[in-house]
Amino acid sequence: MNPLITPEIAITFGLVLSRIIGIFLSFPLLNTGLIPANVRILLVVSLSFYIMKIFGINAGISPENFSVLLYFLLVLKELLMGFLLGLLVNLFISAFSYAAEIISYFMGFTIVNLFDPTFGQISVLDRFFILLFYLLFFITGAYQIVLGSLFMTFKIMPVGKLYINTDIFPHLLEKLPILFYLALKIAFPFVLILLIVNVALALINRLIPQINVFIVGLPLQIFVGLASLAIGTSLIIYFSISVIERLSEEYIKAVTVMGK
Repeated sequence: MNPLITPEIAITFGLVLSRIIGIFLSFPLLNTGLIPANVRILLVVSLSFYIMKIFGINAGISPENFSVLLYFLLVLKELLMGFLLGLLVNLFISAFSYAAEIISYFMGFTIVNLFDPTFGQISVLDRFFILLFYLLFFITGAYQIVLGSLFMTFKIMPVGKLYINTDIFPHLLEKLPILFYLALKIAFPFVLILLIVNVALALINRLIPQINVFIVGLPLQIFVGLASLAIGTSLIIYFSISVIERLSEEYIKAVTVMGK
């Protein structure tokens, strides 16, 4: 009868577990308090064991040629790879968060912040946009592409080899401007409406100085902002779906670059 866990399996499992832990540390949904810590630990262990068994992963390190220093470096490499894979998703969710901050600034919502244990100190719109991202991420099936790409990394970037393609670092740096581009793309229609309201209030302040614009302006900005968000919900979803489709494409590209 073969034992369930042998030294070779334990060594391989540790490397697979390290890559999954790296992803969980940087993946936006998995590193928040929305998922309890015990559930996250169970997910990491079960997913690592599942991947190792399904793909028949073997690091090729036997107890005879085991080196603590080499294994430590391999664990660091796997953590780094997993962290980079989760970081790309974090980049796109940051676009949603930045879009919410831009809209909040023009609405005067920057002072309406709340402390959320799952996200920290954020605005009300920030939380709404982040939850919208999570909702569309699962509805559009983008999570299947992310999971499939994660599984493929164990084929194109096998564990047990102390090598990582350094082209992934400039590749991710080149994608940083996408954050601002996509955020402005989502927020532009609402920012334009609020900017017109601000210009109108400025003209009224110059033409009719008797009207206290500071008292009238803030409630008006909030009302116009909320009304435009309510009317333009379909527009937000349309742009958000295009952003998530872009995420799927860029994720596959990043995995391809990392595996060269």
